Amino acid sequence: MGLSRFTKVLVVFVIFDFFMFFILEAIFWMQPFVHNLLLTWFDNPPVSLGFEMHALVLKKLFINQGFYNLFFAVGGIAGLYQLKVNRSVGYALILLVCFAAVGAGMVLAITSKAYLLATLQAVPAAIAFYNIFILTKHYKTERK
Repeated sequence: MGLSRFTKVLVVFVIFDFFMFFILEAIFWMQPFVHNLLLTWFDNPPVSLGFEMHALVLKKLFINQGFYNLFFAVGGIAGLYQLKVNRSVGYALILLVCFAAVGAGMVLAITSKAYLLATLQAVPAAIAFYNIFILTKHYKTERK
């Protein structure tokens, strides 16, 4: 028994989300449209700095964060690939990626007013995590 089509779509969405934020944060962060949009969404405008200066101050932090997102996206892709090679490893990688997305979405919701982004990050990942976790319980019982 493998992943349902719905769960696969959710996992691909989680991977895409991580990859998209890698692009935005690590590559295009200094583009005014990107940092203005994200700083506004995060409700993090500085009191004494303009967005351009705030973006410059945060540049290295966002590059670092962007690469974390890339590594999680790669982990998710590796997990999907491993489903064909070693199902247990594939499930473990995908569960880790979904867990990270849920955790990151919760932190985003708690520390900012970017509730829509937090929801888009956490909810699909939580559903995928639950579906895969239940599937691994079933898979484990089948193997005994």
